[in-house]
Amino acid sequence: MSWLDTHATTALEAWRDQGLERTPAVFASAQDPVATIDGAERVLFSSSNYLGLSTDQHVVAAARGALERYGAGSGGSRLTTGTTAEHRLVEEAFARFLGYPDAVFFSSGFHANTAVLHTLAGPDLTIFSDERNHASIIDGCRLAKQAGAATKVYRHRDPAHLAELLDQHAAANTGARALVVSDGLFSMDGTLAPLPELTEVCRAYGVALMVDDAHGTGTLGATGRGIVEHFGLQDTPPDILVATASKALGAEGGAVATTRHVADMLRQQARPYVYSTSTSAANCAAVRAAIEVLERTAHSDDGPVRALHRNVARLACALGYTEWPSPIIPIWIGDEAEAMAAAAALREAGFFVPAIRYPTVPRGKAMLRVTVMATHTIGQIEALVEALERR
Repeated sequence: MSWLDTHATTALEAWRDQGLERTPAVFASAQDPVATIDGAERVLFSSSNYLGLSTDQHVVAAARGALERYGAGSGGSRLTTGTTAEHRLVEEAFARFLGYPDAVFFSSGFHANTAVLHTLAGPDLTIFSDERNHASIIDGCRLAKQAGAATKVYRHRDPAHLAELLDQHAAANTGARALVVSDGLFSMDGTLAPLPELTEVCRAYGVALMVDDAHGTGTLGATGRGIVEHFGLQDTPPDILVATASKALGAEGGAVATTRHVADMLRQQARPYVYSTSTSAANCAAVRAAIEVLERTAHSDDGPVRALHRNVARLACALGYTEWPSPIIPIWIGDEAEAMAAAAALREAGFFVPAIRYPTVPRGKAMLRVTVMATHTIGQIEALVEALERR
């Protein structure tokens, strides 16, 4: 074997010995409440297709029309041949929907986070990051370090600790830039960042605030406009808000909503924008159509956002949670082997609920991660509760 194969074999054996090997489930259908997974139909309680928009007729029709007009691929990066009219329109839609002057669309939320942090970086920047932020933010901080920026980690959802660190930073670094970054809705346990308190701290110290609202877009707030709407902070939103199309909006991509000056800088200097082939026009059309669905149904009891909120309340209440804020509901197990066994038992009972374990979460903190969709029926929710009680 070559040294590459030898290295890969050794690394994989060590990985397996630690019990870390994973095998992805294979879907042979759309991610509807009942999906074909690994050759069998199961009730799906793990998808980020929270609003069921990936199969919405309006969304699919928009994608189909753009596919026929523009073809399957974009043909290049955004600054060469990869920007179509649909790319411009989806950016306008995100800016309008989120209430910002401008928005920049990337091929993924991961790209969006790393692009912002790396582009803003420099020797005079310190990034203050929540200790449980998403991997894309962590990688963005690592890229920023290469450009001279420093990163300080504050305790999870702890504005008081953040204030302590900012106080130390202000005393030692007169005039230096600082950026606080946090997930909005934390993707593993479904809890929310304390955005009002974070905003207050950032304003007090005169530092910028960036929030990754990937899982909050479309799920939080009365009309699905995310964590800012949830907390009623439309008049004092984060300086930078990252929203994704790959979850509640049912498609792909990530948008950075911000000021026109910051947006223009990203379009000129963000490496994932400049050097990566852009997502297709068909995808952009689907995202724009999904936003239009939310805008059109904003005040309708039959709309997907309100349907999701009702289903979250049903399941959360049945599982013992009161006033649970998000469609991600953790069922804590602790032991990794027990969590895997619980997930396997649910599969046998006809449900797909994955076990989340190390290294995604700390050792001894394994759990079942249940996600709710607007399209789940009351019967499906009740059946899951019964299956969980039997496990």
